[in-house]
Amino acid sequence: MSTINPALGSTDLPHSPHDHAGHHELGFIKKYVFSTDHKIIGIQFLFTTLLMLMVGGALALAVRFQLAWPWTTMPIVGKWLFGAQGGQISPEFYTMLFTMHASVMIFLVIIPILAGAFGNFLIPL
Repeated sequence: MSTINPALGSTDLPHSPHDHAGHHELGFIKKYVFSTDHKIIGIQFLFTTLLMLMVGGALALAVRFQLAWPWTTMPIVGKWLFGAQGGQISPEFYTMLFTMHASVMIFLVIIPILAGAFGNFLIPL
């Protein structure tokens, strides 16, 4: 058996505790962009789907504008987007707007917010 020399004191033991609890705080980029935490990944999915929701909403507004006032110049972005048609939405472009609205809302909003945002945030793997 070994004996403890009382003259050494308790702080001179070979495995004395050190203060390793003070870890540095991660920066914004490391914490929110390159994270492996399931809750942060769920928040990333949430904000990305909210951005895509705004894109899909803008497409829906363009579709609704065409239905409400057909063959009129679209305000604000009409000349920029539809310069060749005089700022009006052509029937071909209306079909493209409608299809893109549906695709964005289904594949970039509904599915990612259910499986990605809520799935990662609430149910960790």
